[in-house]
Amino acid sequence: MTLKTLQKTAGFTLGEMLVAVSVSSIVLAAAVASSVSLQKSFNAVDNYFATLIQQVRIIDYLSRDVNRGLSVTTSVDLQTVTVNLPNYIIQAGDPEAVGNPSLIGTPRSPTISYSSGSMQINYGASTSTVVYSVSNSSILRTENGAVTTIASSTDQLVPQTTDVELANTECVNSAVTFMPIFTMSGSPAARTGTSLYSTAYLRNKRRG
Repeated sequence: MTLKTLQKTAGFTLGEMLVAVSVSSIVLAAAVASSVSLQKSFNAVDNYFATLIQQVRIIDYLSRDVNRGLSVTTSVDLQTVTVNLPNYIIQAGDPEAVGNPSLIGTPRSPTISYSSGSMQINYGASTSTVVYSVSNSSILRTENGAVTTIASSTDQLVPQTTDVELANTECVNSAVTFMPIFTMSGSPAARTGTSLYSTAYLRNKRRG
């Protein structure tokens, strides 16, 4: 006759269960905290690069217009930049288009003159006005009444432009900043750290 040996049933004691639950809770809390922190960091990085691209777009637009401009003025609050530039394209109502409508929309031929050993290129008296302005959280470009939104952000982008007249030309020093989201709200140093600078020269200096 063979006797069967009964297997002993083992389990965690109450103390072991409490320790296991405590350790699991700590690990879970650490995982959740790390996940939230990483998500915030990823959002901050996405916001930074998205806004940086918009900064570059603003600088590109502004530099292009300044290079073509005759004069640049900036408002006292540094929220508006006005560029006066010649009309490179013949428009309806221009003297060249009178009697020859087929020229409308074609490039205007400039006049070239020499003065004091330097060459000057003049596109005539017809000019356009381009205004860069801040509207809520967007940067607007207005040319002869036509408005284009060139950048937008969760925070206000601030163009700061200084018009400096030199001996032979003029230059515009610009800075565009934004407030990052992954920082203490209202920190001036955080905004300063996001500044993008540019220097553009007026190729068509104002001629009297």
